[in-house]
Amino acid sequence: MDPSPAAPSGAAAFRRGFVDALPICFGYLAVGFAIAAAAVAGGHPVWSPVLQSLTQLSGTSQGAFSHRAIPGPPGGSWELLLLCVGLNLRYVLLSLSLAQRLPPELGLGRRLLAACAVTDENVALAVSRPFALSFPYLAGVLASSYLGWNAGNALGAAGTSLLPPSALGPLGIALYAMFAAIVVPAARASRPTLLCVAGAALLNVALRTLPASARPSPSLAVLAAGVAAAAVSAWLFPARTADRPEAPAPGTRDPDGKEDAP
Repeated sequence: MDPSPAAPSGAAAFRRGFVDALPICFGYLAVGFAIAAAAVAGGHPVWSPVLQSLTQLSGTSQGAFSHRAIPGPPGGSWELLLLCVGLNLRYVLLSLSLAQRLPPELGLGRRLLAACAVTDENVALAVSRPFALSFPYLAGVLASSYLGWNAGNALGAAGTSLLPPSALGPLGIALYAMFAAIVVPAARASRPTLLCVAGAALLNVALRTLPASARPSPSLAVLAAGVAAAAVSAWLFPARTADRPEAPAPGTRDPDGKEDAP
């Protein structure tokens, strides 16, 4: 979406972020429904996935907990902890990518709140915007995705008895389809992004074809491939100042609603 000729106010930036994230909202609704329904069907109480969705915005961690915690083998808590840490290490890289797009005057408190919006899809959406990011815009993205995630978990937990187990499996691909829908347009528009995505995919396939004794776990393979591809891409295609959004002209309003002095 092209930026408006007149920069929106804070409320307008929030609404734009909310609307831009509606595809993520509906995607999270489907994924949250599937994860919560599978958790309750597997033995979790109804309140468990609802409480998890309210306190975290991480489908990977919640999905791992829902599918592995009941029943749990001896020492399963440590295994679950390490699994969640490994799956979520990518958020460090995503946070670094998002932090480069935030205005330098954004305070620590707002940065911590913006960190709550760090998910694969939210960051992919935010960094693909052709305008300078603002806190109201990120707050709109977070509100939209958070609403979809929690609504999906609540509906899935409460409506488990309405769907047969065979109907829950196809919903699990919603997260991957949604992420592909965000990444593919960015990859088509940017050759470095395309090469990074292709490199990560090829490296992941190569790791999965290693002998069983040397083959990493699927989650570790995905993590290693993503980190390696991102590091090589950052070295080969460093960000240039000309590639970043231009600062607003003096006397205009930015998406935060603050007017620059002429």
